[in-house]
Amino acid sequence: MRAAGNFCHNLPMAQSRVRLRSATADDHAFVVEMARHACIIEDWPLPDPGDGEVLELLPPVGIVPILAEDHSAIAIGAVWTYHSNPPLRTDAAGSPLPELCIAVAPGSRGAGIGGLLLDALFAELSPHAEAMCTNVHVRNPAKHLYERKGFRVVGQGNGPLGIAMIKDLR
Repeated sequence: MRAAGNFCHNLPMAQSRVRLRSATADDHAFVVEMARHACIIEDWPLPDPGDGEVLELLPPVGIVPILAEDHSAIAIGAVWTYHSNPPLRTDAAGSPLPELCIAVAPGSRGAGIGGLLLDALFAELSPHAEAMCTNVHVRNPAKHLYERKGFRVVGQGNGPLGIAMIKDLR
C-alpha cells in the first residue's frame, strides 16, 4: 500500500455494488472511525479518537488505506497496514511484519466486504512483502474470515485473549 498507488475497482455484490478506492485526505475522519472499530470486539464501547490504541492503528506516512463504498458512495469499510511497537511478529531477519488493520461499519458486516478489502490488500501488498500479521481477540468473529483468507494461528497475540496470525503473501 504505497502512497503512489491509485486503487479503484467496482465489484459486484449479492444485492448491491461496492466500490473499492484509495483513501484521500478527505477520508481521514472515516479512517479514524474505522481504527476505533478495529480496537474493540463487537458491542463494546468505542474508544475515544485520541486513545493511544486508536492512534497506534492509524496508517503511517506513506500508507494509503483502501476504502469500500456502497452504491451511494458512502464509506462502509477500510483496510491498511501499520507497525506496532513492539512488533507483533517479525520475519526471519528480525524485521517487523506489516500488521493488518481492518474494519467494516457495523450495519455493513456479514456481506463479504471484509473479504473484498482483504483481497485488495493482499494484491497491493504482495509485491512488497512476503508476509503480514494480525492480532485478533479469541472471540472476534473476524478470526474465521482471516482463516478463510489464509491466515494461520502462530501463537499468543496482544493481551491474554489475543491470537497472533500470519498470512504468507507469496
